[in-house]
Amino acid sequence: MTALLPRRERVGRRGAAVPPLAAPQSERARTVLAAAIGVVLITGLMFAGPMPGPSGLLFTVAGCVLGAVVMGSPLVTTVLLLLASFVRMAIHVGGLPAEPMTLLFVALVASAALAGLRGRARFHFGPLEAVMVAYVLWNIVSMVWPHVYPAIIPKTGEEIVLYRFLLMGTVFPFVGYVVGRAYFRSASRIRVLLFSLLAFAAYSAVVSVLQFTGPKALVWPRYIVDSPSWPERAVGVFNQPVCNGLVMSAGFITAILLARERSLPMWQRVLSAVVAPMCAIGIYLTHTRAVLIVFGLALVLCAFIARGARRVFVAMLIAAFLFLAAEWSTITSADRTKGGLGSTSEVYDRLNMITTSFWAIGQEPVTGWGFGRFQQVNTHHHKQWADDIKWESGYGYSSHENELGIAVELGLVGLGLWLAVLALLVRQVVRAFRRLPTGGVNGRVIGVIAIAALLVWFGSGATVDLRFFDFANLLVFLVAGAAVGASVDNSTANPRNPDANSIERRDGVAV
Repeated sequence: MTALLPRRERVGRRGAAVPPLAAPQSERARTVLAAAIGVVLITGLMFAGPMPGPSGLLFTVAGCVLGAVVMGSPLVTTVLLLLASFVRMAIHVGGLPAEPMTLLFVALVASAALAGLRGRARFHFGPLEAVMVAYVLWNIVSMVWPHVYPAIIPKTGEEIVLYRFLLMGTVFPFVGYVVGRAYFRSASRIRVLLFSLLAFAAYSAVVSVLQFTGPKALVWPRYIVDSPSWPERAVGVFNQPVCNGLVMSAGFITAILLARERSLPMWQRVLSAVVAPMCAIGIYLTHTRAVLIVFGLALVLCAFIARGARRVFVAMLIAAFLFLAAEWSTITSADRTKGGLGSTSEVYDRLNMITTSFWAIGQEPVTGWGFGRFQQVNTHHHKQWADDIKWESGYGYSSHENELGIAVELGLVGLGLWLAVLALLVRQVVRAFRRLPTGGVNGRVIGVIAIAALLVWFGSGATVDLRFFDFANLLVFLVAGAAVGASVDNSTANPRNPDANSIERRDGVAV
């Protein structure tokens, strides 16, 4: 009987038919209407200005909920949340009780919950989600537990907003994974997600090039050209070269795979093919070792697993090696303005901070020094790697190594929970990649992008604290969740798959 079921129906537990997640026409209409409402609300906020105080909170939240919840469109809310996170540093709306992205995050949670009640999203609670909850709770315990040092920036005395740091660095990406798995399972929704990624990467590439060449009057936001944090590097809208390179690396891989995907219209494939070289140029202009190394590793990985596009990635690797050989003297120099990567000051900064981190972990191994206290520790207990390295290198900085920063602040318990999240996440994504079919954007394309994005993201964490990268975290976890969700849909949709009736049971409880 299962072989005779309509194509859009799913095979659930014990072979029972599960109704389709949504009718495409009605969902498209709801999405368009929700987008229209969102545009009207955003325009009203920009030109009329928000109302202050409790009235402003009520108006803003009600508006976001009206556009996303009443119309039930997590798709629109997710894209708006990504956009708000992407331009967070560039846009400041006064009078609001919280940043626009925080308010949109509330709307996303509400709209996703409504989509679940309507049967358009299937939520899941398994070992990964349980460890995510445990890790968030441990962060909260560390926030409220008394510690030696207050949560302030030592050099300025400015108070660190701990709940905001937790939301943007941890809660947002975790919820992104959950929503990605529950809702972004079909080809149409994944296509929107991937082309959104492509658009953000393309914009990052354009402003990276214009930062050094071309009409700089076209660059927005203006701090990219007027007061970049690193004038010799492409910083993008994030004003940070590593995050900028991370987004463009994920965008390059996405562009190559979409350009090779025959299920897409020709104009979309051509557009993707145009974005790919733009991202490659922008990645080089970051002039940052970590970015170039993880990008190279991603190319090697894709050369092995990206069936149908392996030749492109191999050709890119060959071109990269030829370029390195031709420009070796320049690249190994210490002149960042010419692309030199031989400067040692950043290395010395990190070596001193690594020494400080290990000392701090030894002093407070279980519970750590407290959430958001790394800069305090690195100011009051700064250590030196070796006598030939200046003691001042890295003094008072925030953590520049993700896992060590977590261990210092949350102790080995927090580090263990975080590593468990990573291990289970990688396991889920790799299993999803193996289950996905070869064709379609909801097939191996999303699987390869998810694995490559995780590699670039995790590799970047060797030189920065990823908890500051709200946009990149949210995007990577959304893509990972979408890959896992698509694999479950593809497996349960195939009654000939021997694992089809046991997938949800193995992974946890599906709602």
